[in-house]
Amino acid sequence: MRVTQRILTDRVMGNLNNITTRLLRIQDMLSSGKTLRRPSDDPVRLNRVLDLRASLDKLARYQANIEDGVNWLSLVDESLSQVTCVLQEIRTLAIQGANGTMTATDREILAAQVEKLFEELVGVANVSYSGKYLFAGTQTLTPPFEFVGGQIVYRGDGASLVRAIEGKTTVDIGFPGDQVFFRGFEVWSNPITDSNIVAHQGESFTINGVTIDIDASIETVADLVNRINNDPILKDSAYAFFDGSRLFLRSRTEDALSLADVSGGTALQDWGILDGGGNIVPGNSQAAGGLFKVVQELIADLRANNAGDISGEDLAHLDQVLEGILKIRSQVGARTTRLENTLSRFEDFAVSFKELLSKNEDIDLAEVIMQLKEQESVYQTALAAAAQVIQPTLLDFLR
Repeated sequence: MRVTQRILTDRVMGNLNNITTRLLRIQDMLSSGKTLRRPSDDPVRLNRVLDLRASLDKLARYQANIEDGVNWLSLVDESLSQVTCVLQEIRTLAIQGANGTMTATDREILAAQVEKLFEELVGVANVSYSGKYLFAGTQTLTPPFEFVGGQIVYRGDGASLVRAIEGKTTVDIGFPGDQVFFRGFEVWSNPITDSNIVAHQGESFTINGVTIDIDASIETVADLVNRINNDPILKDSAYAFFDGSRLFLRSRTEDALSLADVSGGTALQDWGILDGGGNIVPGNSQAAGGLFKVVQELIADLRANNAGDISGEDLAHLDQVLEGILKIRSQVGARTTRLENTLSRFEDFAVSFKELLSKNEDIDLAEVIMQLKEQESVYQTALAAAAQVIQPTLLDFLR
């Protein structure tokens, strides 16, 4: 093979280009701190890096959920702590009102004091966090309690907020106001399934005069609950929820619900809500209750100068609601502990994943600097060799 000057020049320039390409790659690694800049650098290692990054992203989302849940539960616990303090003050006033030496005027003064504390309780029940109300169930943008015509009205629902903390695992962080402060009159069904709902398609029943049609679009209990809760008229006076076994219908006030089967159907009767005479089954219903109701009854007895009920039922009911608040706070503490333990575990996982990610994509600074110096030396040597190989041009003779 005859080697010409052109071949020699092309070979030298090609080698110089290879050296500068390697030099550029090393400089790119040094400036970015990463060994992988494109998939072709190392496809197998890049796949591991992408898996680790996906795991870290997932952990970050779960950690954000958990931190939000911990903050939410902390505020719930702080609110319930305030409720406990106010209830203890009310109990102290109730004990004074039960004293036989108190006059009607004295008890009227105590009633006014309890009424102010009651307003404070309502304020705590309407507390919000980042624009979301703590005790409104899933209706977090709606203030849960208000007075209408002298009655307390619950505007939230009976569902609890949940946070996903790992895979399909969730934790309840919400405590609906109807579990903590006030629950309206309610009725519930016998155990019910989706097939029970489908069996009554074509029938209708009424809640407070509003007709609910069980049409073909209602195939599950959840569909029926949504139909009831989304009714524009009914949603101001009643709401429904399903606990996985029974259908609950609950009034937003202490007033009883008006229920009836219509259109030739017997859905409510078949579900155990109404008896054969169209009356609400006593064993499947209960009157309104909760700490708001207890405090209102105390105020009424103080104003009525009813020392017997104050010393008896009122104090007993106050003790019951105080015990109920303590039980809820213990649940809050248990859920907070679970979330904090999970968060600590995820933080350890994140550290481990970041270490693995660093080993797979971060450079060894000392090694890369050595490679850079080596390639710079090779480049300078190659330039010197090229200067000797490539023929001088006419310009060199004209200088």
